[in-house]
Order: sequence, then structure tokens, then C-alpha cells
Amino acid sequence: MTLIFTFIVILIIIFLGYFSKRINLLKANDVGVLNKIVIHIAMPSLVFYSLYTTDFTLLSKIGFLPFVNVFVALICALIVFLLLSFLKIDKNKKWSMVLVSTMANTGFFGFPLILGVFGNNGLIRAIFYDVGTSLLFIIFNIIFILRFNGEFKDLLKKILSFPILWAVILGLLFNYLNVPLDYTILNSLNYLKSLTIPLIMLSLGLSIEFKGIRNNVDAVLFTSFIKLIIAPIIALVLLNFLNLNSFDGQISIIESAMPPAMLTLALAVNYDLDFHLTSDCIFFDMMISLITLPIIMSIL
Repeated sequence: MTLIFTFIVILIIIFLGYFSKRINLLKANDVGVLNKIVIHIAMPSLVFYSLYTTDFTLLSKIGFLPFVNVFVALICALIVFLLLSFLKIDKNKKWSMVLVSTMANTGFFGFPLILGVFGNNGLIRAIFYDVGTSLLFIIFNIIFILRFNGEFKDLLKKILSFPILWAVILGLLFNYLNVPLDYTILNSLNYLKSLTIPLIMLSLGLSIEFKGIRNNVDAVLFTSFIKLIIAPIIALVLLNFLNLNSFDGQISIIESAMPPAMLTLALAVNYDLDFHLTSDCIFFDMMISLITLPIIMSIL
């Protein structure tokens, strides 16, 4: 599927979700239901099925991808944190900006795009890269627990109840041990994984709000610059340094250029950060990425 055609398809489904909200066919609150289906059923099925059915020798070659994700994210986090600390920005606003400049939407936005342009070969690499986002989710929970006096038992509960992480672990384990699965189970997983991409796109459409950004325009523009431009440059420099200019490297750069992850909003709400700013950044960066991503992918 060509790059332009992929973006057209994605935009059609996103705005179908938005239009459904405008005509009251669906409501903004339905985003929560769709996201629960995606996070707890559809995406774990996609991740497990992809890892289980992939040649395990390939997995050993792309095991570095999650660490590229984490390295790029932490460099961006350090840049934003040091600059905002120097400017004496309020801590809640500062940590909100650190989050949206760091954690990329490698799953909700990355999977449909990579699958559409590069097919299953690209998707398996995107899934592995996305493991780094799960690691970042754990890292930021630890940071916020130490910074805002949270409870470690809450962190443990979140980790153990994170279905996508279990899908990665079980998919790799079943593949490595060559555990046979009945055709009925595999076929069920195949149907469930097919729900992932369209539900993600509809959910993004339902979450669109064209207001509020002007109240945080400086912060939104700054985080957009870091997340959509600086992050892929850091990934490119790192991969050149490691002499990894292959197909794996291309997927890494593209995934690093994704807009902020939806998980950043969950973290901002949970730890009483500036979640309105977080929401504005997620939406604005998603819209701008529809311009920056085709440019980056065309260059690559």
C-alpha cells in the first residue's frame, strides 16, 4: 500500500469517528469503551499472534528495537526537563510537557501506519519497538511515585494488569517453546487482531476536540518540535552511530517520529499533572504528524 493511500485510509476512518460524534451516533465517552476493547482484547491478540507466528530467529535480530525507543525517549525527556527547570516552569506543567515530548504513540498510531505501508514485515518490528513504550510507562510510574509520593503497590498492580505486556511475554515464550495452539484458538486470535486497527482509528476520531489549544500554544508548539522533529533526528544519529541503517532502522526512525502516546494522558490524570495541556499536545501533535510523518518517510 502506498504512503499517500495509507494516510488517506487512516484519515477517512479517523474522521468517520469524528463525524459519528458530531451526529450523535457515538459519544465522546465511547472512547473509553473502545480503548478498553483495544487495550484488553484486540491489541493483545494482535501482539501475541504476531510474535507467536514469527520466525524466532528474526526476533533475536531485532531485540535492540525497544532499547532504541527508550534511549531516544530519555534523551528527549532530559532535554525538556533541563530546559523547563532552567525556566522555572510549574512542576505539574513541566512533567506534563516531559511526558508528551517523550512517549510516542507507537501502537495506536504507529501500528496502522507501519502495517499499511510496510505490511506484516514492518508490523513485527513496530510491535517490538512498542515494547519500549511499555518499559517507559513503567519507568515514568516509578519516577512519579518517587516524585509525588505514590504507592509502589499501585505500580505493581499496573504492571501485572497491563495486558499488552503479557501478550509480549507469552507470545515470545510460546514461540520459543514451540507450544502448539489449536486452529480454533489461532483463528479466534486472527479475528480479534483484525479489530485493532479500525477501532484505534475510530477512537482517535472520537477523541478529537478543536478547542483549547490556543490557551497552551507555546507549550504545544515546543513539545511538537521535540517529539516530531528532534526525536527522529536523535534516532537517526543513534542508528548511524551503531551502523544500523537497515529496514529495522527505518522503522525505528518512523516510530520515534510518532505523536505522543495516549498513555501520557492516563499518567497525567493519575498523578494530577496538567492533563488539559497533555490532551492539547496529543491532539495537536497528531494533526501535525500527518504532515511531518509523510515527509520523514519520503526522505527515508
